[in-house]
Amino acid sequence: MELRAVLTARDGQKQPLRVRCQPEAGAGGELRGLLRGLSELQEQVTALLAPLVQQESGGQAGPGEDNDDDEDEENTIDIKICEDGPSLKRIKTGPS
Repeated sequence: MELRAVLTARDGQKQPLRVRCQPEAGAGGELRGLLRGLSELQEQVTALLAPLVQQESGGQAGPGEDNDDDEDEENTIDIKICEDGPSLKRIKTGPS
């Protein structure tokens, strides 16, 4: 059994991923083998995405990309939590 995935970059470039899942001995061995394969697939995806995440978190925009940090700051919503208890409920008022 094997797991297959395709990671598509922003520029449309596709990176195929393939992991073979070997069933383990005993009851539920196929499921354990599948879980191990999923874990391995996750490690491969993490290894491929880590440099991109690091590049973006460092503020470096890739080729053809804009640095949208200013836009993100404008769209940030401040949420204040009431420490005295739950927030007040809004009461619906009908037409008089």
